[in-house]
Amino acid sequence: MPVKLHFLNVGDGDCTIIDFPTRTQGENNLDSRIMVVDFKHNVDHDEYENLINYYKNNFTENGLIKPIFRFIATHPHKDHLTGIKELFENSGVEILNFWDLDHKFKPIQYGENWESYKNDWEKYCNLRNESFVRRYWDDQNEKISFWDEDRITILSPSKELFEYAHKNENGSDRSPEEILIHSMPYVLLININDIKILLASDSDDKCWEYILKNHGNKIGNIDILKAPHHGKKSGFIERILETMCPKNIIFSISQDSYQAEGAEKDYARKCPDANIHSTSEKGNIIFECTYNQPQQINLLSNGTKNIFQI
Repeated sequence: MPVKLHFLNVGDGDCTIIDFPTRTQGENNLDSRIMVVDFKHNVDHDEYENLINYYKNNFTENGLIKPIFRFIATHPHKDHLTGIKELFENSGVEILNFWDLDHKFKPIQYGENWESYKNDWEKYCNLRNESFVRRYWDDQNEKISFWDEDRITILSPSKELFEYAHKNENGSDRSPEEILIHSMPYVLLININDIKILLASDSDDKCWEYILKNHGNKIGNIDILKAPHHGKKSGFIERILETMCPKNIIFSISQDSYQAEGAEKDYARKCPDANIHSTSEKGNIIFECTYNQPQQINLLSNGTKNIFQI
């Protein structure tokens, strides 16, 4: 069975679900498992996906909701954690492992934006103390079993990026609200045999400077790139695209932001052979990546199916 990647239509935010089936990898037989990267749950916007309903509708088998084996919060901003309280307390979905950044960041705690986020933030803070929390750095890639099982390479965070995000130039500590969390989010490379998927989160210039220096040999010829910062112009960095040469680029963005801030023209200029897929245009974007040879990427979106030979 193929791996399925669900890039969900959540507006200006992120949620990626990767469904690893029961499979054989080399001489190993591996169990199925589901990984959720970020979460922006919508209950008041009919044009965007209700993530909890989507999960239950797509990941229930024989009347039982499948557990989330690995939930990853790439960084603790509202557009990546909205609805986490509902997910963990009231959804009926079991979460087995929670990847959290090691950080001291806090959001600005006043105003309308805070009022709509504070319950989720408080839940997130409580979860950080639980036993199922995992905190990983890029220097642990070869030491932990997820590398052998799901072929995940951590490109960020690193101890160096942590120091940069938390310290001023004079060596003093930044205030929690001023910590540069976009310089140290989880940036993940996933290999499905010869197929490469890169989840870029809201990574900034400093983060990519580090990745190019320390992991540049790993990120060439990317098959599916989840664009930095939702595909907005603020996340468009030419020098990383020169290395990646992505074949498919995903924008997770609202229609309004797509029109006002989307960098499709920039990506098309830099990567003229890439296919650009925007959730604001297509809704949920689903790929299948096969294990058989030759490997294929099947794009399933709004009832259409396109096959790309790798």
